[in-house]
Amino acid sequence: MDRVIVMGSIFLPGFVMDPFVSALRERGLVAESVAPTSAGTAGAAGEEYSAAAARLGATTAIAHSNAGNFVPAVAAASAVRRVVFLDAIVPPLHGGTWPVVPAPLRDTLSATARRGILPPWTRWWPQESVRPLFPDDATFARVDASTPCIPASYLSARVSAARDWSAELTCSYVAFGTTYADEVDVAADAGWPVRTLELGHLGMLQDPAMVADAVMAAAEG
Repeated sequence: MDRVIVMGSIFLPGFVMDPFVSALRERGLVAESVAPTSAGTAGAAGEEYSAAAARLGATTAIAHSNAGNFVPAVAAASAVRRVVFLDAIVPPLHGGTWPVVPAPLRDTLSATARRGILPPWTRWWPQESVRPLFPDDATFARVDASTPCIPASYLSARVSAARDWSAELTCSYVAFGTTYADEVDVAADAGWPVRTLELGHLGMLQDPAMVADAVMAAAEG
C-alpha cells in the first residue's frame, strides 16, 4: 500500500472517513477519500470514484459499504490493483450485472421514500439502533444533519463488471461485525484475507487507528 483512495458510501457525508484517512496518513500512506456528491445516480457515482482514484494515482482502494459496488469500475479506470472491502458489498466475482442495493433492503426503503427522495441513512432505522454506531452524540448529530438525501431511483440502479474482474486484483476483507456475513463468506471462499473487528458498521469512526492497522495487515495478507 502506498497511494490509497478511500471510497465512502453515497449514503453518508464524505467527512465520516476523515479520522480514518488521518490514521492512514499517520502510518505513512498517501491517502484521500471520495464520496459521490452528484445527483445520486450509479453512473455518476462510478465516475466520481474512478476519477478520484486516477487523479491520486491510487494503487490501493478501500471501499466502505455501498461503495463496494464500484470497485470493478475503479480498478478498470485506474492503477488500483489492491482492494480492501471495509464492511462492504462485494460485487459478483463472476461479473455481469447486479443491483447496487439488495432486493430486501430496496423493498423496505422504497416504502419510506417521499416525493421520490429517500430519508437520510441515519433515519432508516430507529435512533436507538443507529446512535450506538457513533462514538458520541455530537458526531451523530453532525452526521445526521449532513447526510445526503438520495433519489429513490438509486435503489433500482444496476452496475456491471467484466467476467472475473477480481482475477488481477489482490483483495481482502475487513468486517465490522455480521452485517455483511454473506460477503465475508464470499471473501473467505475466494481465499482472501479476512479480519473482523466488532465495532459496528461505522467502525472507522469508533476506532480509526484500530481500523487502519487492520486494513494494512489485511492488505498485506
